[in-house]
Amino acid sequence: MIQKKETSMAHVIARLLILLATLSGITAAATSDGEEMDRFFADLKTFSADFTQVVRDLDGTVQQTATGRVVIQRPGRFRWDYATPYVQVILGDGKNLWTFDADLEQATVKPLGEVIAGTPAVLLSQKRPLRELFDVSDLGGKEGFGWVELRPHDADMQFQQIRLAFKADMLMAMELIDTFDQVTRINFSNSKRNGPVDESLFRFELPAGVDLIGTPES
Repeated sequence: MIQKKETSMAHVIARLLILLATLSGITAAATSDGEEMDRFFADLKTFSADFTQVVRDLDGTVQQTATGRVVIQRPGRFRWDYATPYVQVILGDGKNLWTFDADLEQATVKPLGEVIAGTPAVLLSQKRPLRELFDVSDLGGKEGFGWVELRPHDADMQFQQIRLAFKADMLMAMELIDTFDQVTRINFSNSKRNGPVDESLFRFELPAGVDLIGTPES
């Protein structure tokens, strides 16, 4: 959540994280389209990076900007720490999705399965081949990166398309275009692939004095 009234954006970003975590378990057939993407996701176990996130509306006007750090461990565990403009944590422990807003002194928890329903992630969790779920197109070079576009076959998905940018087989950026033509762009820096990850990062500890909404699955 970048602005407190925009709680849905936190869930959109969480779905992107789940998408990235579940994609890592899929073997995509090697073709001329997305070869760099295939190499990145092959045997991917962990991914960590600093990020800058910008959300633009249909007219290209910036609606939200945020910075922080992300850590992913497959399957299905991730932590998205916002540092600016508000302190917030979005955490997936494999069973639950936790969202913590420090300023509001409030945390929410929902079963992970409820959050990803109707998104690409629920299909990707079945480990079907990537190209059975998406049309994959090589967009060529832009901004010094090689871009790949994913368009879901399922018309009921909440995404029109997802674009991934790679350089030297490393994920550099993601763009999500939703059904309202809003574009969420995430740039990654200081990235590490398959580096060591502290398991405690994926355990949510409720801070003292913080209200919890919802009941976690054990």
